[in-house]
Amino acid sequence: MDSELVARDAGQRLQQTLVRLSSLATGLGVVALLVGAATFATGWWVFDASTAWLIIGGVLCTLPVLAAAMAWLLMRSTARQAPALVADIREFVDSGVTTAKVLLDHDSGQPIGGYVKSFGALRSELTERRKDLPALFAGVQAITRVPGLAALTVLGIVGVGLLGTVLLIGGIID
Repeated sequence: MDSELVARDAGQRLQQTLVRLSSLATGLGVVALLVGAATFATGWWVFDASTAWLIIGGVLCTLPVLAAAMAWLLMRSTARQAPALVADIREFVDSGVTTAKVLLDHDSGQPIGGYVKSFGALRSELTERRKDLPALFAGVQAITRVPGLAALTVLGIVGVGLLGTVLLIGGIID
């Protein structure tokens, strides 16, 4: 199988994954900002604009937004290196490293990165070669870190949303 064709196919699939993750990070950031702002405003009203709420509520309501912002920034920095992704994949596949099998099944010639459960060995190899393969390193780093940041954002949105709901009910009852 031609390494150029394999590199282009794997690069295209990685870029599609990166686009999806970027959309996810952006959407979660907007939702986190809305929920955080609503909860902060509710707490500001319930606690009569206290300094304690300004500090404690500000930190609590900002955490999910920060997690989403970190994911978005990681995706943005990865997007800048996307044009070099195919060249990095070609070089990585041609190097004969065993961890390249994460990107390519040599029996069928098909990229298998989409259904691999662990990128651990690949991440280790790319960490050592991050200066040689910066676009591939950034892409794999984004693919492995953004879902965790997205999960933290979702948990934060749920927690802050619940806090806002409790504060609103308490403010209305009081």
